[in-house]
Amino acid sequence: MLLWLCRFTCLLLALVFSQQSYAIEQPLAEQLLQRSIVVPQVQYQITAVELSAEELVRDRALFHQFNDLPAGKATLRVTAQQALWLLVQLNNPFPETWQAWLHYPFLPADRLSFYQLQPEIPSAQLLGKTGSLLPYSERALPVRGYVQSISLEANGSATLLLKIQDASLLGTELRLASLPILLAEAQQQLLEDALLSGVLLLLVLTTLYCSWLQRNTALCFLAGFYLSFALVLGILNGLAFNQLWPVYPELNPVILYIAVGSCLLCLTLFSRRSLLQYAGSRARQLNMLAAAAALLLIFSPLFASGPLKLQLLFVSVSVTLSIVIIQAIYISLTTELKAAPRYALQATLGTFCLLFVQTRYLSGFAEWLNLAIFLLLVSSALLLQPARSQHLN
Repeated sequence: MLLWLCRFTCLLLALVFSQQSYAIEQPLAEQLLQRSIVVPQVQYQITAVELSAEELVRDRALFHQFNDLPAGKATLRVTAQQALWLLVQLNNPFPETWQAWLHYPFLPADRLSFYQLQPEIPSAQLLGKTGSLLPYSERALPVRGYVQSISLEANGSATLLLKIQDASLLGTELRLASLPILLAEAQQQLLEDALLSGVLLLLVLTTLYCSWLQRNTALCFLAGFYLSFALVLGILNGLAFNQLWPVYPELNPVILYIAVGSCLLCLTLFSRRSLLQYAGSRARQLNMLAAAAALLLIFSPLFASGPLKLQLLFVSVSVTLSIVIIQAIYISLTTELKAAPRYALQATLGTFCLLFVQTRYLSGFAEWLNLAIFLLLVSSALLLQPARSQHLN
């Protein structure tokens, strides 16, 4: 019954993901009545974090060092001693006053400050502050990302300046929307995120149920992977911050690395328990190396800074997943064991999808990556057959 419930949820999720909207050439006003739009012609500059907005605006030589953001540049790397400034001009396409909302969707940003420029003075008026290091209740709207309202006069314009701080990667995308459109898109995204999380939790229960029926301890580690995967997904989409620790923002900079490390550790233990009994000592040594890399990532918040933690994240994920992929393919080709390698490969591909979404290296394919995660979960649910004696070991 639990397995069929999981499959039904997967089919429901497929219907949600199938509702895709595609942009067509329309006047700006018509586009804003239907969806949020990406703000064009964003300019950027990276300075020392101590520089204030007033100092930047009044130093004309420094202010003119803004450069156009390269096409396809979804992320920029900064350090804890640097700040990213984004400069945009917003135009009101409507014949009446418009309360616009500027949306910065990159959740990992530590601190954001929104300023409206007064070029004739010159000065920068602070509109609001937000970020992952501030409590969730201080956000202007409960949406994924960070928003700021701007009042635009009829057919008028405004110049906005954003100061963004982090210790690793920062996104560069800005979106513009009306409040009803922004809330509607947030509700749609929340539905997709909640369904994905629900499917993962159902997979945890189903896997534990199969483990009990088959007396197979390897599946317990697979259930641990799915549970850690759900936590990583909740961190990336903001549900975990909203529901689990809304008044403890200091957890945000560290919990992602712990959760990803737990994913990798459970994956290596599953591989060791279900695959490596068919392999030699060399394979077990590689598995121990992967487990050590996962443990290093779990404890990285205790000794590593922002850039070092990010490097450890990439190194640990690359080392662990490469080892698991190679071992799963090799054992699948050289033995009659099929189910366990499939689980290992699916878990590996799912982790890669989350990593790509997090770093925005494939931001143009974010919707397809979410769909890829969903298809991997459906495959996992279909492979779990508690009624049959399909032992992974």
